[in-house]
Amino acid sequence: MGNITIFGAGITGLSTATVLSQANPSHKITIVARDLPGDAPSQSWASPWACAGWVGLGGSPREQAMQLAALEHLRTLAAAEHGDDGPGVRRVELTDCFPAGVRALDDSPGAVWYRGRVPEFEVVEEGGEADGEGGGAVVRYGSVVVTPAVFLVWLRRQLEEAGVQFVRVEEVKALGELAYLGHDVLVNASGLASLALEDVKDDQVVMDRTWVTVVRSEYQDAFVRRGNGVYTYIFGRGDGTAVVGGVSEPVTDKMKSKEEVHEDLFRRAHENLPQHFPSAAAADYDIFEDLVGIRPLRPAGVRVEKERIAGQKVVHAYGTTIGGYIHSFGLAKEVARLVEESL
Repeated sequence: MGNITIFGAGITGLSTATVLSQANPSHKITIVARDLPGDAPSQSWASPWACAGWVGLGGSPREQAMQLAALEHLRTLAAAEHGDDGPGVRRVELTDCFPAGVRALDDSPGAVWYRGRVPEFEVVEEGGEADGEGGGAVVRYGSVVVTPAVFLVWLRRQLEEAGVQFVRVEEVKALGELAYLGHDVLVNASGLASLALEDVKDDQVVMDRTWVTVVRSEYQDAFVRRGNGVYTYIFGRGDGTAVVGGVSEPVTDKMKSKEEVHEDLFRRAHENLPQHFPSAAAADYDIFEDLVGIRPLRPAGVRVEKERIAGQKVVHAYGTTIGGYIHSFGLAKEVARLVEESL
């Protein structure tokens, strides 16, 4: 049995608590955070704003393994029977379109790394040669779409039923301030806060602003187009809405107008899925809501490692950039392994 505190109640903190509690129900687990699932969305908390579909991001072999483990966990969760009070996770077919030069079936640089490693993988178009001539690969596979407002609250409820405690804390300026809790291990799942925490100050964490528009739509699957530093993504949530995204900007830039963002997003939706989005004009759609969030980016990659801070055994768990849900339970399994080592 271990006394474990998790600092942060976003998707990383919740998935870590889930894995730890399932692996060893005798653990005493406490999640402490300023923002908790069920709160009104806050600009300083990233998880509720996410588009939240699984797309293979890549990264190091370790990060790829985390992503694949998360996909397996989420698809298993989506297939389970939950009655009328489900987690807001559903299986979908995702079409992933790569930029020119990316191939699907060879080992050239930048080739589709997850081929054959995800469910129901098929190649729609092979893509051009590695020198960049021709179009990029187009593939399909079995993925998931998550509705964060439902999933985060569902996870909290499941954890509370398993004995995990949630404690709201005021602004924490350093991990050392949490030592009074008397834990054996502290998991730092604070995301963006790791930039400012006095005893962490990870200057590799940066911020950006992201736009997602939720629109009335019967589109049921998922679509992603990559290229030129821009992602276009359209995820059907299965509840009569779809998420249209693909706008991010530095927080230091002047915020784009809602009208400008809408015109950009619906132009791209129309170009890529005209059968589901027959008009390029935002005025022709019933827009349900706009989700404008601040997310932490860490170009150096995910930080998952042990450290001793202010006499505490700490396991860091942050830096998933645009992939909080994409890494989620895979990252949590790696964190759980380090926690058990620390215990």
